[in-house]
Amino acid sequence: DAQARMQAIIGFARLMQQSLCLAAGALLVIEGEISVGAMVAANALMSRATHPLDALTKAWKDILSARGAFLALERALDKSPIIAATPVEADTPGATLRLEHVIATASGRQAPILRDVSLTIPAGVALGVKGASSSGKSALARVMLGIWPDTVGEVLIDGVLIRDINRGALGAGLGYLPQAVAFFEGTIAENVARFGKVESSRVIEACQMAGVHDMILSFPKGYNTEIGDGGAFLSGGQRQRIGLARALYGNPRLVVLDEPNSSLDDAGDRALFQAIKALKERGTTLVLISHRPQIMAAMDLILVMEDGCVLSLKASGQHDRGTTRPSGIKSAAEGSAEDAAPGMMTFLNPAN
Repeated sequence: DAQARMQAIIGFARLMQQSLCLAAGALLVIEGEISVGAMVAANALMSRATHPLDALTKAWKDILSARGAFLALERALDKSPIIAATPVEADTPGATLRLEHVIATASGRQAPILRDVSLTIPAGVALGVKGASSSGKSALARVMLGIWPDTVGEVLIDGVLIRDINRGALGAGLGYLPQAVAFFEGTIAENVARFGKVESSRVIEACQMAGVHDMILSFPKGYNTEIGDGGAFLSGGQRQRIGLARALYGNPRLVVLDEPNSSLDDAGDRALFQAIKALKERGTTLVLISHRPQIMAAMDLILVMEDGCVLSLKASGQHDRGTTRPSGIKSAAEGSAEDAAPGMMTFLNPAN
């Protein structure tokens, strides 16, 4: 409302100013004091005088929005102090991930996004997650990484609460490819290296693993190509493939891929399958969310979600045939996590 009122006042002042300027100029021309050209030039200059105020008024809503976002970010950072805990020592290539009675909520939504989900993923297991839209798959991925803000329950990596792990040490051991891939302004190498120290050998290794090395070399400046603000100079498929390389950088122990092939062509799909194969051979714990059955065939286990709950969990290849759960995988009705054999996958969901 204030913006609209101010724009109306400035518009009125500008029109009045132009009218008065033309009247004064016409009078001076009649009296022979100035030429017609001088009158037109003066009118043009006077019409530009209020443009800065007009532009500022039009941008006022954006200015207030940016100020509010900045203050909200400051408050969020104040509530999340840096935790100087001892980093988790990695004794295996993959990480064991455990969720205990996790409930994820969001502001403005009455029903929880995740409903009392308990899940254990042993190190080195490749887990595929599928389900209908809005079933909680992306929320589950963010909860696993410790980046969902409104969460009740416990998330543990190798038996250590994720909130107690030093954030720098935690980030170095995780790889994440979200649905909406975002980049910072800088070079491809800097973005793949997550804006840490750029180690060329590790950057190239991650890009080769993601099958994007040759594509990057085809760019005029190769790895030193400026990616643009938010990756503006890249296509959707290129963004997704370079985002995959960033997720694989530094040999993370836990990799979470959320719809990693939504924008890929055939070459990108083949590269993704090769990356999954390499991760499994390395023993990395992998969680992959997708609707495509072809890529799910490469997973060890398939978890189906429905309305924020774990609907079923079966070995890959058995799910569509409706066969029984593989040996050692138990539901809440069949047994507890303590009853399961060591190293086996278990899931517990009292809500089901």
